[in-house]
Amino acid sequence: MVLGFSEDFTSDIVLDSQLRAYPDSGLFINTGVHNAVTLQNLLDYLPKTEFTFSAYDNTASYGVFLTSRDKSNIVTKSSKIFECILANDGDDPQDPEEANSLYWVETNIESLRLKLFFQSVLDRVYSDLGLTRRLVNNQYIYDSGSESFTRALPNDYSAIVLEPKGSDYVDFRINEMCLRKSGTTPVNVYVVNEGNLLDTITLAPDNGRNTFRATNIVLSGKGRFYLVIDSTEVISSNVSVDSFKYKGFVVYTSSGIGDAPETAVYDRATVSIGLGINVTAYLNPTKFIDNTIAELAPFIRATFEYMAFNMFLSNPNHKSNRSQRGIPEEGVLLAELKSFDGDTVVRRYHNHKKQAMKLVERVFDTELSEKKDGLSIKVGSI
Repeated sequence: MVLGFSEDFTSDIVLDSQLRAYPDSGLFINTGVHNAVTLQNLLDYLPKTEFTFSAYDNTASYGVFLTSRDKSNIVTKSSKIFECILANDGDDPQDPEEANSLYWVETNIESLRLKLFFQSVLDRVYSDLGLTRRLVNNQYIYDSGSESFTRALPNDYSAIVLEPKGSDYVDFRINEMCLRKSGTTPVNVYVVNEGNLLDTITLAPDNGRNTFRATNIVLSGKGRFYLVIDSTEVISSNVSVDSFKYKGFVVYTSSGIGDAPETAVYDRATVSIGLGINVTAYLNPTKFIDNTIAELAPFIRATFEYMAFNMFLSNPNHKSNRSQRGIPEEGVLLAELKSFDGDTVVRRYHNHKKQAMKLVERVFDTELSEKKDGLSIKVGSI
């Protein structure tokens, strides 16, 4: 894990191997924080301590628990608890021949409770930094030229090509497609990325009209995405495609030569191929987060401390009084969470948030950054 949990000798509980491993970032989430944030205090204040899990089933498919947040991805076997850390189809948690350390980790209730709190901390971090899914653009792209004619597309294949502007932080969803072609005989549309055929769908034309059909194709990853058809006769015009017209992504048409759509060699074209799309582009910064989360570790740790103090103050699970656990009384907790005088929890949180925001602004494409509208006014003396 990016942030591990350092032994603090406040509890006899042994956390699972993921939490005890040396963190990728070199930072333990519970070091350098207020001394009231101990393992025992966290376990005393975190929610429910008793859970029931299903027995392992070798016919079931399992997903990553911390991604799904679904306890069906935690199983019991031989009186032990196992958490799925890599999706699998019934791989046995206790069979060494199946490299199960890739799929499962033996865990316990206390570790799971702590991990879920960590996940809520990460959710807060993503929200605070604007790293949640965000709409970039939604656009109909199709041939609407007034002077249309039937023409044979050249070479073996023709395609609409989509690629993010400068990064892989943009995903695409093709909501609808249309094909201006005579007749109604369905045509195959091949979805290609980096030489791989991802999907094949059928698209029925509507006698040359721009009639859009629902498709719901999601494109996520690096490189160019090709929506390919076999070259055929289509109805189009000489309308050119403005590659750089659209925010967050580039789109253009292409013509390919080869034996298969995924292995064909494509050259850029300039005019319509009769194929139209309705595309939604959205910021999906999973790769960005994966690649930079170690650099965000100080802010994650500050958020963890801040949220722990909020939990101690609100005491939502009605645990015994704070003083017995070395937790400050309500007035001191409020000061730590509200006052910017001194080295308080809230001041550390906001200072690290500012530093993290600067990091995000430096690395995100300016094309994708949220624009802050309005006036900025400075008041001073003359």
